[in-house]
Parts: sequence; C-alpha cells; structure tokens
Amino acid sequence: MRKYLIILILLGIVAASVGCGGGQVQEQAQGSASVVNFRAIYLGNAPREGLEELYESLDALTVRELGCTLRFEFIPWGNEREQLNIAIASGEYDFIPGGVFSDYRTLVGKNAFLDLNEYLYLTPELTEHYGTYSQTALKDCEIQGGLYGIPQFDMGAIKNVNEGFFYREDLRKEWNLPEITDLDSMEAYLYRAKQEERYRDEPLITDNRIWQSLWLLLTKGKYLEISSMQEMPFVVVAAGEPDIVLNRLEQPEFLTVLEYIERWRRDGILESDLLAMSDNEGERGKNMMLQDRKPCETNVPVWSAQAVHIPDLAREHPQWEYGFFPYVSVNEEWYIGTLADASVISISSKTTEPEIAIRLLEKIHTDQRYYDLLKYGVEGIHYRMQDGKISYEQIDGSSKFGWTVCTDHLMNREEVPVSSQWYEEVAVLVEQWREEISREARPDPLEGFSFSAEGVYKELEAMGEARLKYFQPLICGYMQDPAGELEQTKEALAEAGLDTYIASMQEQIRGR
Repeated sequence: MRKYLIILILLGIVAASVGCGGGQVQEQAQGSASVVNFRAIYLGNAPREGLEELYESLDALTVRELGCTLRFEFIPWGNEREQLNIAIASGEYDFIPGGVFSDYRTLVGKNAFLDLNEYLYLTPELTEHYGTYSQTALKDCEIQGGLYGIPQFDMGAIKNVNEGFFYREDLRKEWNLPEITDLDSMEAYLYRAKQEERYRDEPLITDNRIWQSLWLLLTKGKYLEISSMQEMPFVVVAAGEPDIVLNRLEQPEFLTVLEYIERWRRDGILESDLLAMSDNEGERGKNMMLQDRKPCETNVPVWSAQAVHIPDLAREHPQWEYGFFPYVSVNEEWYIGTLADASVISISSKTTEPEIAIRLLEKIHTDQRYYDLLKYGVEGIHYRMQDGKISYEQIDGSSKFGWTVCTDHLMNREEVPVSSQWYEEVAVLVEQWREEISREARPDPLEGFSFSAEGVYKELEAMGEARLKYFQPLICGYMQDPAGELEQTKEALAEAGLDTYIASMQEQIRGR
C-alpha cells in the first residue's frame, strides 16, 4: 500500500507540472507563486548570440510583473506556411504570428485562436493605444465578429505600397540605363545584367512570387485584392465594381504575366528550378547579392531592404549604391488600408492562461521596456545606442533580433542609418511618397469584409491540391505554351470547386 501511495503522489506531482496545451505552469523554486511558461513562434533564424541574455532580461520583467516567462521556437523563412500549420496543430505554442505568409483566416475558421474580444476588458491601455489609429481600429480587424489577433501598428497604412524591386543603383548608372519607374525599365535592367560575365550563368530572380510583382505592374490598380495574393491567388474584384468577384486566371493580364515568366525563364533571368524554391527565398537572394552573384532582388518589402539587406550589404560593400522601385508607384488609384490588413500575433485557443497572455501583448504595445527587448533585443549584443538612437554599426546581421510582427509605429525608436546613400536617396523619398499618397487615397471599398470559408472547406482542400499540381508549376515558368497550359489549370480548378468557392465569396460580399 505504501508503494502505491508513493506512485500516486509522484503521478500527481507530474500532472500538476504539465499544462494542457501551451502555457505550462511550474512552481517557482522560491515561494509558492506559480509561473506560466509561454512558448511563441518566431519567424526567422535565432540570433547568433545573446539569446540567453535576452531571456534573462525578459524574465526580470515578466516573472515579477506578470508571473510568466516567454521562450521562442524559431522557424526560418522559406517554408513558413507549412511549418506554422504543423506548429499550430501541435498545440504546443501560445503565441503565433499570422498574416499574408500564413493561412491565418482559414485557421480562424478552424478555431485555432482565441477570440480576444473576451479578454480586452483586462487590457484597457491596449485598447486606448490602438484607439490612436482610429476608434474602430481593433473592431475593423474582426473576422465574423471575433478578434483573433493583435495587429502590427502602422499609422497611415496604404495598401500594397511596400513591395518592390531592390537593385544596385551604382550599376544602373554605370550601365547608363534610365531610372527604373516601370516594368519596361525594370526588365531592361535585368537583361543588361545578364550581359555581365559574373551574372551570365546566375539566375537574377529566385523568388517564386514573381508572378505577383508582374500582376501589380501590369494591372496598375485595375483590380483589388480581397485578402492577399498568397492566401487568395485565384480571385480578385474590379476596382470599379468591388462587389463582383472575378476569377483572376480569366483576366487578360494573367496570361501576360505567364508570358513574361515563360520568356524570363527561357532567357535565364528566372531560376531554372524555381518550383523547388520555397515561398520566400529572401535570405538566399540577399546572400547572392553579398557574393555579387546578382545585383537585384524582387518581391522585397521596403522595410526588409532597409532592415535586412542594407545592413549586411553596406558592411561588406560600402561603395555600392542602392535603389528601390515600388511596384504600385504606377498605380492610378490609392486606397487607405486598415490595420485589418496587417500581420497579427494570435493567442492559441489551447493556451492555459489566456488572461496573462493578453496582458503580455498589452505590455509589448504599451510598455517601452518590453517593446525594446522584443523589437530590438539586448543592448550591446543585438544593437547599440548612439546619441539616443538604435545603431547596428558593428552588429553582424545574424546577431540581430526582432520578434515577428510585434512592430508598433508609435513605439519604434529612431535608428542610425546604416547607409547614408540609401537613407537620403531612397528611404526618405519612399516615406515622403507614402505620406503624399495617403492624402489622396480613398476609403477601401472592401473595408471590413472578411471571407468565411465555412461550407467550402472541401473545395478549399481540392483547390489546394490543384494549386500544387497545376498552378504552382505554371507561375514558376514550367510551360512551353502559356495559353494552353493556363486552360488546363483553369479546368483543374473548376473541377476542384472554384466556381462554388467564388459563389460563396460573392454572396458574402454582396450581403455584408
């Protein structure tokens, strides 16, 4: 009997120390108060150094003030969509980033995340903070009446202005090429680069999302995205008739996109094995530029160029100059975006301590001590302070830290430019351009719409299979007859249930 009692006691101790899902609770070594151990997904590589120091600095705040710790699981960019889905299904993580790089809206429909509306009463400072954007900032982010993620905070957001063509400006001048202001001048740069011996046998485009860049350049604001091209590649609405859902593949510009891709692949501009590349080859592209194996990169958000590419490139090649061509600078219509279009941090529906979790999110967006640690890391390791500004001078790019999608415009600190040329000739001008068009932008006609996939999950699954088998090879240039193979893809998607999917979306848009 004594033996069995000991076994039962031990089992009880084990059970008490393990939470259900994320947010495991452990007793503190000193005292009786328990500490919640939160686990979070971080998209990107772990910093080369300073992670333990970061955790120590975080613990000094979170244990005392919130009764929790925070630890990260690092998922490298590249195959992040699939890896995120696996991580979420495991139920082991409490904080999950979401956005255009994930299946966020589909996962909301599958009850993967908490409805944070039920907990906002605990975080009045968070609600007040987002109220500086607009009184309905968080409500606008709701999906079917629920708030499933706290968005990044970016004042005056304009849809689709960030992504563009990042290139060596010194080479454009050396080659006596015109300024890059449209698709023709961008293509001229690519073909001129292929004449250089060092680039002749190298692919200049290594990102399989190039079709999205071409779509933006060719359509010039004629269509609006219902969500994002990654999440909803098959549907758009016309800017002039936003209540009518269209099959993107049936629009004439999509065939033109394929013709560009087929020609660029044939001429060696495109990575010949693009289908084997991940959805985000930014790190590989940056390293190729560092090695002077190519002079440009497509599908680069301006913030990524500034925070990821420029620091490493300027350190290794201080004599180089850079340019940036925003794809939608040729757009004729501008629409004010909302925070609903931003990436978010969600709390898993399986977390054991949702009240503490949302209070931690509040701290990140309202307490500079928390924000600085999670946005910039530890001073002296991940960054340095120079005249009151964040400086990355003498900080290797692999040592930088910044939790995915926690960025907050109002909490950001001023940074010392790594490249004065980039700052003066590109960054300042892009920001001025953003501010200018924000004054001319019109309200988004799809404001507040969020598609519910309920009732079409079977079609979504079948379309996903058709996407892998037909659509993905098509947009990666694996074709000799763009028009003929486009028809095969359209037939496969129709058989998978695309018409039913579009009809469901059409009904929801008209009924909103």
